[in-house]
Amino acid sequence: MKNILFDTFQFFLKVLDSLFPKSDNTIIFPLDSYKEYSDNRRFLFDSLSKSQEIDCIILFFNKENIVNKRYVNFYTLKGIIYWLRARCIVISHGTADIPFSHSIDYRRRRLVNIWHGISLKNLGYRMKNQNISSLELEFEKYDSMICSSTLDSLAMQSCFKKAERNMWLTGLPRNDLLFFNDSQISDDLKNGLNWINDQLNQRKMVLYMPTWRDDKFHNPKFNEREIAKLKLLLKSENAVLAVKIHPNAPPIDFGSLPIVNLSECPCPEVGLFLRKADVLITDYSSVWVDFLLLDRQIISYCPDISNYKKTRGLLYDYDLVFPGKINVTFESFLKELKISFSTSIISKQIRIKHLFHAFLDGKNSERVSKKILSSL
Repeated sequence: MKNILFDTFQFFLKVLDSLFPKSDNTIIFPLDSYKEYSDNRRFLFDSLSKSQEIDCIILFFNKENIVNKRYVNFYTLKGIIYWLRARCIVISHGTADIPFSHSIDYRRRRLVNIWHGISLKNLGYRMKNQNISSLELEFEKYDSMICSSTLDSLAMQSCFKKAERNMWLTGLPRNDLLFFNDSQISDDLKNGLNWINDQLNQRKMVLYMPTWRDDKFHNPKFNEREIAKLKLLLKSENAVLAVKIHPNAPPIDFGSLPIVNLSECPCPEVGLFLRKADVLITDYSSVWVDFLLLDRQIISYCPDISNYKKTRGLLYDYDLVFPGKINVTFESFLKELKISFSTSIISKQIRIKHLFHAFLDGKNSERVSKKILSSL
């Protein structure tokens, strides 16, 4: 019975969508929940909302009850009308971001995919064992995508088979936060920063952010001997390990090592963690590409790099693009971490920063906003 009702409603929306007039000044950001109001979507939405020319709203499609004129629940008459009349839809993953996406006539819409990072690993057509017809059906709906540099544009063109004209060279909106002064930071972000400061208690912050694996390896594991050595080094440097695990990955057991669990932060915006971090430890996560903008130490820990290259695969020769040494053993990683506390970044890191970032001015959201407005 539920399936019949769902199919009927979906068909009803499809018919309505084909008839309903579209408004060039209406833009929607579909989100599953308020928790997804973050990353590129947050900072672009905040920028577009300043314009008096457009009606820009966040369209939720769960049962949250949020009192804000900019937030509209899809399962209301107002929400459905916004869904029907919006000319522009902003997504950050794919059309699955949109409620009842199969009912939409994309020929009458402008779909802008702002993605959720600078790609280092294989995506789309570059991934193995993909259903090509499904990819074509999905990617042809994207009118525009954003990128951070010419190199990033070429990579995205390869992954999504989009023409250069479909790639907007703007920078990522989320990275504007790395350039904000205190007066530009909203109250909820300040609450997040205050929480982090309380956890650090005057200690240096060593941020650990591994990516997720879509195979059996998952995240690196640390044995008791390794934990003891890491604990000793951090204590000697008056530092603490702050950990943010990918939401798709299982937790890591750090045993007796004191950590700051950043998943408990009241405002878990990754840019806040980067602002506070003195050193970043990661693997194949694109977070280090964002962190380049701060000119601070970046350490790798990639014990499974051979396997990762075979399973998921990387877009680049990692030895060439990573700003430091690729550490595959714990001893090598620990040595690099120890050195990082007393040395400056190397010139290669500066070169890599300019390779991945065309803009260093904190105005990425503004550039994307202008592109969207001029395209309507």
